[in-house]
Amino acid sequence: MEHQMTEKNTVILVGSSNTASNQQQKLMNAINQSGFKTIDTTFQDLASALKQAHAHDILIFNLEGLSEETGFLKCNKLAETIKNNPATSTIKILSIGISNSICDQTKEIFNHSFNDLLFGPIRVPSIISRLKSLVRLDTMDKELNRRSAINEQYGLTQKYNRSSFISHENSTLLVTGRPNGFSRIEETLSPIATLVGALSTQAAFDYLERDKFDILIINGGRNPARYLEFIETVRMNTDLYSLPILLVAHPSKLSDSHIPYEAGVTDFIEAPLNKNELVLRTKALIQEHRFRDTLAKTYLEARHIPTNDALTGLYTYSYFREHLDYLLEEYLPLSNKFSLISISIENIEEINRDYGFASGDQVLRQVSEILMTINRGEDLLSRISGRKFVLTLPNTNQKQAINVVQRVEGILKQTKFICESDCSPMTVNLNAEITEYNGEQSADEFLKKHNEQKDKSSNQVKEEDAA
Repeated sequence: MEHQMTEKNTVILVGSSNTASNQQQKLMNAINQSGFKTIDTTFQDLASALKQAHAHDILIFNLEGLSEETGFLKCNKLAETIKNNPATSTIKILSIGISNSICDQTKEIFNHSFNDLLFGPIRVPSIISRLKSLVRLDTMDKELNRRSAINEQYGLTQKYNRSSFISHENSTLLVTGRPNGFSRIEETLSPIATLVGALSTQAAFDYLERDKFDILIINGGRNPARYLEFIETVRMNTDLYSLPILLVAHPSKLSDSHIPYEAGVTDFIEAPLNKNELVLRTKALIQEHRFRDTLAKTYLEARHIPTNDALTGLYTYSYFREHLDYLLEEYLPLSNKFSLISISIENIEEINRDYGFASGDQVLRQVSEILMTINRGEDLLSRISGRKFVLTLPNTNQKQAINVVQRVEGILKQTKFICESDCSPMTVNLNAEITEYNGEQSADEFLKKHNEQKDKSSNQVKEEDAA
């Protein structure tokens, strides 16, 4: 049975032992309503389903009902076969509905061929979170290869060793929340990482502002709601924008299982805690975080090649325009969501006139550094004119883009812009415009809509100033 949205959505193939069950159909409908295109098949028919004309992006193995260890091992072997086949090797595989008893009994759980695992009862918000994570990884993987290839064209032959950013070695974890569960978390994760414990959320925030961590783990126990405000506060800090946050809590104590994700949680593990699941989830989140950092470093490598602006080191308009075409052609088949933010220094001409062009250049460099602090690895930041910067944000809706702008404004208020000569601090006025892609426009149409929005907003500001 095929549940179809639009051609531009990620295609999810769901394999299970019984496609006709009510629970399987509820799962398919829920995933479909989240913006994915879903196709279901039985394990027996999986091989033939993979040979169909559909461009499957992600494969889900629904193991619910397979209580025996042999069931997991057979599916793991099937996943290994798919990964070893050149025709299907790029498909991301998510295994769900794995019973905790299998997790505890099967040593092969740590040597599996899946891209991701989800234990315990099937919960749709957790599945959607994992699917989005796999989409992000695929996007970053393609973008890293693309940027590295361009850098290589200009003599930057640095090749990243994939093991260097998919490793969890030398990682440092911050743990806060309920003290009663800390000893179990420490016992489980101390063999793979250095743990730092914070007895209060205020102490945890102090640690986060002072030191660098690979992941924040919150033991929410039976009262996870009390930590949601803390999570939102962490997310408002620009430097912690992409820090993985893992919440461990009893799901029955949350009125809605979507709530943790809306607050800013990256992933959610149900209590009582399964040690193997905690280890696997922690490793996966650390690896994704390091992958994002590695991709961001390609900016630094490319600062002085023709694709980059000589003054700021950011990408040029021509590279941005090429990237926008790439997003529509390559990325959007995985997700039809992305936003574009243009940020202009409205008073740069006055700064050049009053303080000199050297001071104006210094302001441009400072603004570019501010924007880099909120730039994720998969985002693209460009300087496209003398005063204007553009930030493309894959898998980001307008509400999330507004949060990005608010972060920029927060940093701007704390930044002192000083001119080259001895003078008082300068006032720098930024104007931001956000446009969310609707999934149907060409690159030219999308840019035209964005510029029309920007001109309309600019005219409104002028009219208000005149009034």
